[in-house]
Amino acid sequence: MLTALLTATCLVAACGGGGGGGGSGLVNDNPSQVSGDSSPSPLPAAPVGPGGLSCASGAITCVEITSGSAQANVPVTFGQPFRTGDLASSQGLRAEDSAGNAVPVQMDEVSTHPNGSVRFAVLSLSLPSLPANAARIVNLYPAARSSASVSLPAAPAWNLQVTARLADGTTLVANPQAQLQQQIANGSGRRLHGPVASEFNVVSPLNDRLTARLHVRLYRTGHIRTDVVMENNWALKSGPSNLTYSLTVTANGQTLLSQPSFTHSSKARWHKVVWSGVNPNLRVRHHMPYFLATRATWNYNLGLGIPDSVLSDEARSLANSNTNPMGAAMLTTNMPGTGGRDEIAPLPRWTALYLITQDDRARASMLANADAAASAPVHYRDETTDQPISVVRHPGIALRYGNSSPAVPSGGSSNWTPDIAHQGSYAYIPYLVTGDAFYLDEMMFWAAWNIAANDPIYRERDKGLLMPEQVRGQAWGLRSIAEASFAAPDTHPMNSYFDTMLSNNMSWALNTYGPGRSGSLFSPMGALISQYNNNQTPSYESDFFATVMAWLAENNVTNAASVLNSVGRMQIDRFLASTQSAGFCTSHAAGYWLQTMSGGSYVNSWSEFFRINYGSASCGNTALAGEPAYPDWAGGYAAVARGMLAAASNANANNAASAYARWKGFTPLLDSGARGFSSDPSYAIVPR
Repeated sequence: MLTALLTATCLVAACGGGGGGGGSGLVNDNPSQVSGDSSPSPLPAAPVGPGGLSCASGAITCVEITSGSAQANVPVTFGQPFRTGDLASSQGLRAEDSAGNAVPVQMDEVSTHPNGSVRFAVLSLSLPSLPANAARIVNLYPAARSSASVSLPAAPAWNLQVTARLADGTTLVANPQAQLQQQIANGSGRRLHGPVASEFNVVSPLNDRLTARLHVRLYRTGHIRTDVVMENNWALKSGPSNLTYSLTVTANGQTLLSQPSFTHSSKARWHKVVWSGVNPNLRVRHHMPYFLATRATWNYNLGLGIPDSVLSDEARSLANSNTNPMGAAMLTTNMPGTGGRDEIAPLPRWTALYLITQDDRARASMLANADAAASAPVHYRDETTDQPISVVRHPGIALRYGNSSPAVPSGGSSNWTPDIAHQGSYAYIPYLVTGDAFYLDEMMFWAAWNIAANDPIYRERDKGLLMPEQVRGQAWGLRSIAEASFAAPDTHPMNSYFDTMLSNNMSWALNTYGPGRSGSLFSPMGALISQYNNNQTPSYESDFFATVMAWLAENNVTNAASVLNSVGRMQIDRFLASTQSAGFCTSHAAGYWLQTMSGGSYVNSWSEFFRINYGSASCGNTALAGEPAYPDWAGGYAAVARGMLAAASNANANNAASAYARWKGFTPLLDSGARGFSSDPSYAIVPR
C-alpha cells in the first residue's frame, strides 16, 4: 500500500531517479515522504509568472492555496515575512478566502523588526473548503489578538514507533507516545499553539549518539504531521562516530517510513515528514511582490522570464542527484574547491528560481538542497542547553582551526569539507516559506558553526568575530549570522545570541572598513584588502561583501549603511569613475584580483589605479569581453557587480543608482543573452 501511495502522490518535480526524497511543490512535505490512509490527487501544474496575486483591498498580503482534490476543513501551515510597520506585535491576524469564508488563523514563532513590528511569523490556517484543481486566495488582515481557548486530546492517536537497526545487529526502539501525552499535559516543548494547530518537539534518544527529534503537529481537524529528524551531533560527548543503520517508523499498525541501511555521519542530521492519516497535499504560493517588499531578502526580478526548459533541466539534475540521507543533492562537498557553483551567490540558483517562479520544480530543488546541507559536519548541539554550540558559553571552543577549550572530541569521517568562504544560503528561504522547525534549526546550526569555527584568539573569543576570514568569508558568514538573527523567534533561547554576534561583527566592520579608516585591510580609496595578499583587493569578493552589507542596511542593522558607503567608494564608484575623473574605464570595472599598491604605498587616484592594473588598455562602451568580466554569463563578475549595484541602490548607498544604470547599459547580454539571467537568476537583483 505504501508504494501505491508514493506513486499516487508524486509530482513531476519529485518523481524518479537519484534515490528520491529531496523536496516538492507542496507546502508541507515531499510526496516521497508521505503516507496515510488515502491517496490525495496530484496537483495541477502551477503557472510560471511574475508572482503577483490578486489580494483583497485592505489585506496586508495574501497566499494562494491549491489542492488536487476537493477537501473540507483543510489544515495548512507556512511561513510569512511582514514589512516593517504592517503588523504590530500587539496585533493578531484574521483571514478570509476568496469565496468569502472566514478562515481560522493563528500566528506563532514571531520575530520582530527593530521597531517592534512583526518581521516574520509561522501561520496556520484551517480552510473550510477547497475545490479540486482551483486556486483559492486567502487574504490576511490585521486584527485584534485572539485569546481563543485551545483544546487538545490528552492522548492523540499518534502512537509513533521509531526503530533503528544498527549494522552490528543491535535494535534501538523509541515509543514516545507517553512523552507526547506528558508534554501536552504540561505544555513543555511546545512550538505552535492555538485553535488551528499545536506542535511539540518530542526528543527521543535512541542511544548515546543517535537521537530522534519528532516535530509533532496536531491539527484541530485531526490531521497529524510528524517531521522525523534524526541527529548524530552531540558536540562534546566522548567517542563520536559515524553510525550505520536502517530506520523504520510505524504508527497504528502502518509503516510510515522505511529507510534502508546507510551511514549517518557524525555532526550531521537528516529528516523525513510523515502523516498519520491523510496528507492534504497542498501547494501554497506567496504574494511574491509583497514577500520581497518586506526586505526579508534581496529584490529579485519578478518580471524575468524563466524558460520552462530551465525548470525542466533543474528537475532532471535533481532526479540524477543523491537525495538520500547523507546525499549531497546538487551541492559541492569539497567546499573550499575553486570555481563557481550554483550555491555561491546571495541566494543559490534554485532559491532565486523559486522566488521568481514559485514553480514546483524549483521548490523541489530548493528544499532538496537545503536537506542535503544537513549532511555537512557543522551541526554541534550542546548537551547542556540542547541548542547549537555558543561561544558565549564556551569562549575557548574551536570547531575548525586553533586550540579548543573545552576539547571537541573527534571521530567519524565525512565526505564534506565545510568552508565559510564557499558556503551557500541553504535553509533561510526554506524556513521563511515553510515555517518548519527543521529549517530553523539548520539555519542556526550553520550560523553557530560560522561563529565558533575559527581560532578563539583571532575571533576574540566570545565576540565571535569573522575577522580571520577572507573577504568572501566575512560576507557569507555575516549573511548566515544575519539570517539567524532576523528569523529566530523573539522567544527562542538563541535569539539574543545571534543578535549579539551580528552586532559584534558590525562594530568590527565599522572600525575596520568605516568612514575615515584605512590600514592593512582597507585602502584609502575604499578597497578591501586580502589578508593573504596585502597588495591586492579581491574585487568580486568585495562585491559579495557590499551585497550583504546592502541587505543589512535595508534592514536597518546598526553600522551597515556607514560601512556600505565607505566600501562603496571603490565598489560602487569604480563604475562611475570614468565620468568623474580622467584615467579610468567603466568597461574594465568588473574585476577579479586588482592591485592596490605602487612603490610600497596604496594608490589614491583612479588614474593610478587604472595604470597599475590595466596599463594603457583601451576603453569601450560595453563590459570587457571574456575573462574576467564574462559580460554574457550570469555567473561572471559582470553579473556579480550588477547584483551588488542593484542591492546597494535599494539601500540608498551613495551613487549606487547611477552606477547601476550605467553598468546595466554596459551589460545588455545579461538581460537578453542565452547565458544571461533567464538561465540563472542568482544575481538578478533589481532596484525596488
